[in-house]
Amino acid sequence: MSSRSLRSTVTFPIVLRELTVLRVTDVNAGTRRITVGGPQLGAFHRDGLDLPALRSEGFDDHVKLFFAAPGADRPVLPRQGVASLDWSVEARPIAKDYTPHRVTPTEMDLDFVRHGSGPAATWAENARPGDPLWIAGPKMSLSHPAGADFILAAGDETALPAIRRWLWEMPAGTKARVFIEIADDGRRQELATAADAEITWLVAGTRSLAEAVSTMPWPDGTVFAWVAGEAGAIKPLRRYLRVERGLPPEQVEITGYWKQTAPVTAADEEDDAHERLHELTELAPALVLRAAVTLGLIELVNLGADTADLLARETGADPDTLRLLLSYLAGLDVLTVDGDGRYTLGELGDELLEDADWYHLDGAEAALDLSLLGLVQTARTGRPATPLRATFESDSGLGGAARAGIEDAARWVVPTLIGGHDWSGVRAVAAAGHGAGVTVNGLAKAYPDIELSVAAPPSALGVLRDQILDAGVAARAELVPTSGAIPVREGATHLLVRALEWLPDDDARHVLTEFAAALPAGAEVVLVEECRPAGDTDLEELEYDLKMRCAFGSGRRTPERIAELLTAAGLHIVRTVDIGWSHHLWQLTAGASS
Repeated sequence: MSSRSLRSTVTFPIVLRELTVLRVTDVNAGTRRITVGGPQLGAFHRDGLDLPALRSEGFDDHVKLFFAAPGADRPVLPRQGVASLDWSVEARPIAKDYTPHRVTPTEMDLDFVRHGSGPAATWAENARPGDPLWIAGPKMSLSHPAGADFILAAGDETALPAIRRWLWEMPAGTKARVFIEIADDGRRQELATAADAEITWLVAGTRSLAEAVSTMPWPDGTVFAWVAGEAGAIKPLRRYLRVERGLPPEQVEITGYWKQTAPVTAADEEDDAHERLHELTELAPALVLRAAVTLGLIELVNLGADTADLLARETGADPDTLRLLLSYLAGLDVLTVDGDGRYTLGELGDELLEDADWYHLDGAEAALDLSLLGLVQTARTGRPATPLRATFESDSGLGGAARAGIEDAARWVVPTLIGGHDWSGVRAVAAAGHGAGVTVNGLAKAYPDIELSVAAPPSALGVLRDQILDAGVAARAELVPTSGAIPVREGATHLLVRALEWLPDDDARHVLTEFAAALPAGAEVVLVEECRPAGDTDLEELEYDLKMRCAFGSGRRTPERIAELLTAAGLHIVRTVDIGWSHHLWQLTAGASS
């Protein structure tokens, strides 16, 4: 088992569905259950698209519910794509995430905690049978944790639907301890389970979740801990489980389902263009936060190193410079400091701890971010100012992390990629490209008899074997080291998944031309690439394209540009399929052998 979660992941196309309220039931004074259903829980056709039935296979799946603005007759909705949603609409939808606690082919139960006056609470209070409800998702499910000897689950009432479903679905005999915090005794619910589970209800104002969990007798064996609820209330449990109990990341999931906030005033909502411009152009906070992560300060404070002197010794940093850095971090609310000069993680520090790998200055993500420092040169020349391809392909740390990130992103398109081509008659698949690993996993499950090979630079092979490929797939697939050229395997369908994104046009054309020349006449090739939609205005996507241009001279190409490269290389395009998530699939054949 790698350092990833004990829970395996399966992804689904995101589908927007119109359902109908079937029943409204008050479970108790604090919980209203709304049962929805309708034909669109199954497979259906809309706007020229064949959309699949809803799938929900994880106890803590969530669906997005869409609500109308005050005074409006219907909610603002995103547009349905092949496998995802297009949020590029003039008015932003009002949407909230909820965990369904019961899902059948015809019905779904949604529980609403009866408090507050937001759009979800207001809708739930007024819902009647026959009312419409638009939902989207789930987009993924996580399994019951494999290899866990004991389950620890803790949450408040917002986590109760997930806990209820988990207990119902737990394998018989599973040893579990469950803590649930409720507002009063009248909010208890019957929780059916075949597990060997001890359930403790905590009434608000008595013991907190953190106190209850930290004082329970600790079980033997491999413990998997799942905690959800109000972000501030569950914060102490992260430190307790990770530091005091020493649970590794793959055995802990802590999720803030909601956050207690102060009321927003009119002054808070003023759009001050000067302040916004200052925030957008300020480099110092971003660099300081990344430096703190790279030095290990955030993790060390989390582990209990709470003074400047101790942190200086642990990091080997210059004490005077480190004190300046710590004071700056305290000013940003990344750290808090008491009157004795002792540091703890602040609100932003807790968030930073969860995603520290993304901000490490020695990491692949930072290398891509820092490539923007050469944007002026790239804008003038059209060429990468800080070429990263050779570095990523030779450095197992950087290249492996970059590969893992792309594989994770490619995971979402695997179901439609497999469905977008007829693999039933394929005897062998030779895969290459940065998303080949997760695709081969999917093919191995769908077509168990297919012969598989995956080609990648040596820096990526270890990542594929240890982090990406399922154990059974890694054992049966041939892993082929390569550098630059795409290897050809006789008698195989060649599958190239995001193989061109680190290559500028000239290099991509050259690699494809050499590959096409080495293929036997009539050989089948399936190519999948992320594309740039016409008129794309999504800031995150545009930022990504700028980074890729500075780092590799590439970025997402339009489908038309990719078609030009394929044709110039001597590959014949049989058909092109939009498979969603801005990805296209090209079915290709090789021309006459040279």
